[in-house]
Amino acid sequence: MPLRWLIVLVAIAAPAAQGQKTVPVPQSCTPQVNQKLSELLSAPPSHSVDNVMVCGITASSSRTQSGGPHGSHQILPLRVTFPDGNTRLVEVVTNDDLDGVVTAPANAQVYAYGQAFFPSRGHFAAGIHDVHCSTHRGADNGWVVVNGQQHPASCQH
Repeated sequence: MPLRWLIVLVAIAAPAAQGQKTVPVPQSCTPQVNQKLSELLSAPPSHSVDNVMVCGITASSSRTQSGGPHGSHQILPLRVTFPDGNTRLVEVVTNDDLDGVVTAPANAQVYAYGQAFFPSRGHFAAGIHDVHCSTHRGADNGWVVVNGQQHPASCQH
């Protein structure tokens, strides 16, 4: 392969790899972990936002949402405390096909990292989904941790 084609391939591949890092799970769940989501909630965007972290305690056990174009999902309802002291409900949504079946009992400690979305109605102030290894450009590898068990365990690219 000529050197110029190798340079072109590297130039194309490099931007795709950017953003696909794995962010570590925090040592403890403090309101500061939820800072970025808090800032987004102060003026919710009309689109989803990649690379957002949340932590909290499940308000109830997880539930299954069956079917749909992307398969079955698990919904983990979290009570999340923000830096200003406010507590709001945030849903973490896992995809059974991409993440495995990730469930949580009531009062479980949950950390999640993925794509934030902002429903226009319902009980939840926001949600975090795409909590799996990166599937699109610009997104870091996502994860969800329930009572110390991380899903996925790791991402290989």
